[in-house]
Amino acid sequence: MTFSLTRSVEHSAYVAAGEDELGNEIASYALPVTVRVFGWEPPRSDEPALAGHDRVVVDLKLYAPQSMGAKPADYVMVGGKRFEVIGWPEDPNDNGIWSPGLVSVNLRKIEG
Repeated sequence: MTFSLTRSVEHSAYVAAGEDELGNEIASYALPVTVRVFGWEPPRSDEPALAGHDRVVVDLKLYAPQSMGAKPADYVMVGGKRFEVIGWPEDPNDNGIWSPGLVSVNLRKIEG
């Protein structure tokens, strides 16, 4: 079974650009690359229960080809919104039974 990659996202890979004077890694990102994906789940959000706290955490699961090469701290533009890759993609392709060619990429956006 093959999956049609009918949707597009922009993927910006995290690149360590050296260290600052305190030895902290300086983050940089490669130019965005358009990647065709299978799709994504509806976003889930978590809002604080306290009045006056405006922070909203939005989680999204993206179904992308293994070749996307997503890794922690990369950024992905989905529907015009910038999300960070959280953790390593979930890869079911080495299970010996079924190899869909897709991975699940966990994305997060924090607003407020």
